[in-house]
Amino acid sequence: MTLRHLKIFLAVYETGSTTAAAEELLIAQPSVSVALKELEEHYGVRVFERMSKRLYVTQAGQELYQYARHLVSLFEETEDAMKSLGTSGTLHVGSSVTIGNYFLPGYIRAFRKEFPQVRVRVTVENTDTIENLLLGNGIDVGLVEGRIHNPFLVQVPYRKDRLVMICSPEHPYASYQSIVPEVLAAEDMLLREKGSAVRELFDIRMAEAGMEIEPVWESVSTRALVRAVRENMGISVLPYYLVEEDIRRGEVKSVAVERVDFTREFSIVYHRNKYHSEAFDAFVRICSGGVETEREKG
Repeated sequence: MTLRHLKIFLAVYETGSTTAAAEELLIAQPSVSVALKELEEHYGVRVFERMSKRLYVTQAGQELYQYARHLVSLFEETEDAMKSLGTSGTLHVGSSVTIGNYFLPGYIRAFRKEFPQVRVRVTVENTDTIENLLLGNGIDVGLVEGRIHNPFLVQVPYRKDRLVMICSPEHPYASYQSIVPEVLAAEDMLLREKGSAVRELFDIRMAEAGMEIEPVWESVSTRALVRAVRENMGISVLPYYLVEEDIRRGEVKSVAVERVDFTREFSIVYHRNKYHSEAFDAFVRICSGGVETEREKG
């Protein structure tokens, strides 16, 4: 089994056909078919099922993809590192929205003090997208607010967070200290999109209370939701860290929801096959509290 076999397998997996893979790799289509046959004979498993002239990846193929993707990526990283000794490298970081908006700048500032020669590239997306980027080696490490479900990813919780219900100062609930969760079903709810960690936790907690709530407004933008709440267009449940200043200024009111636990954990996530460079380990240490950032000091 060679690196060439793995590269051909990845090309077929990602393009969905031997013809497209051959075009991408600039080799003959029969060479692709032969390489797949040799790979399957070597491991004694089928990685693709061939039905009606189409390829369908098997469970074995799904497993192999995770290893092959990272083996090929590690080889390419080695090539780049050896060819660029003395120049700056790059750490690719993915973050979900709350961490990206509130904590990540401090983490990166502390990291740059230790590794000024390493460039940090950042992607801020919802947790589902961060998970997919980690699986496809699009990022080196992720910082997320929700649960990760793929067994190829390692998830290390490192701090607590909580969601809060907010409403306009003009809303009837603004004078309440707390409300029961059942009343939320009768309200216009303004929520984050499906796939975000905030929405996942909200839906889970409402299901535990025996409710399924359909929002009147879904958005990937927390700030858009906060502005809508300020205009008394409905109520929302959002991360405390992202609405703390709005609450402090009196632009929105925070009201407790009885019997509902909106606490959650932030986690550092990475692929279990990921190579741990010195810079990678330092970034993980900083995020997990090995260095107190300026934001956290304040």
